[in-house]
Amino acid sequence: MEDIVLIRADASEEIGTGHVMRCLALADELKRHGHQSLFICRALKGHMVEYIKTRGFNVYVMETEDPLSLENMEFDVQFTADIALNLGVKPKWMIVDHYGIDEQWEARIRPYIEKLLVIDDLANRRHHADVLLDQNLARDPGGRYRDLVPDKCKLLLGPSYLLLRSSFYTERRKLRERTGQIHRLLMFFGGSDPTNETTKAIDALKELSMYDLTVDVVIGHSHRFKEEIKRKCETIDRLTLHIQIEYMAELIAAADFALGAGGVAMWERCYLGLPSSVTVVADNQLEAARLANQMGVIWNSGWYGQMNSLKYADILKRAIGAPEEMRAMSNRSLELMNSHAETSGSQVIKELSFAAHFNDFQ
Repeated sequence: MEDIVLIRADASEEIGTGHVMRCLALADELKRHGHQSLFICRALKGHMVEYIKTRGFNVYVMETEDPLSLENMEFDVQFTADIALNLGVKPKWMIVDHYGIDEQWEARIRPYIEKLLVIDDLANRRHHADVLLDQNLARDPGGRYRDLVPDKCKLLLGPSYLLLRSSFYTERRKLRERTGQIHRLLMFFGGSDPTNETTKAIDALKELSMYDLTVDVVIGHSHRFKEEIKRKCETIDRLTLHIQIEYMAELIAAADFALGAGGVAMWERCYLGLPSSVTVVADNQLEAARLANQMGVIWNSGWYGQMNSLKYADILKRAIGAPEEMRAMSNRSLELMNSHAETSGSQVIKELSFAAHFNDFQ
């Protein structure tokens, strides 16, 4: 019988799609290793329930549009516990990827599961975890969680544990050497892009009509300004709009430069050596963007509130005029991500398997 893994993650216009997307990458890997993953999600505005189903996973839906917070966890944890109880077998693992969950929720769910994996990158609250995964770059990654997890908790820290879909490994193996010349541009600021950087970046193209550019714009189904963006894209030659796609790795590999947000997408671009300018759209992206900029693997364009179409246009002009810098940025990105093996997803599974046998909190 397959081991059952419960995954608690949400997506919405405000939360974004990143939590669900990285859980899907892990669920794909778990499936490859013979485990069955079941998602538990709130029906928030901009949720991804139907998309998760199209990826081949069952979803239990909490019919509420109220976002989970540390103050209103009672309904949430009881809903999750009831699912675990009614499965007929104790879930091998519970995976939590949610900023609204801390050790109180986790302690309540403990009796109904065997082990708990927490995916986090804030390091701002305590967790009752067997394993904690944080894929971000930080100055003192272990120190950030020193007083936030139990002594026996296994820490999986840094971009070497980045959860990627198999298509990224395929593209990396056949990756072309980048010349630094920019002819194809990628714009992606996250599936929901709550600050609507996409519109600012598209408007920047008015200032670049003299350049020979092909542009790919990517948004998710939950983007609040989807219709406006569609209309804008229809008026621009050599611009293609992609909505909720399965081929992001192919677009990253084909592009010469990107405008995007921080978070997991930043590391995906680095993994495929794509030079990019990163706009920080959330507090938890600040430190990683600063460090990545210092390492020369991205340009940190700063906080989203300081950005407008003219600033995006200036960034693009600067990049187009600096082919040697673009080539160097690409090479540094590839070198940084060399520590990320194609087996990183499998390595996470191995760590979970080890923890299941030797990291007992009972």
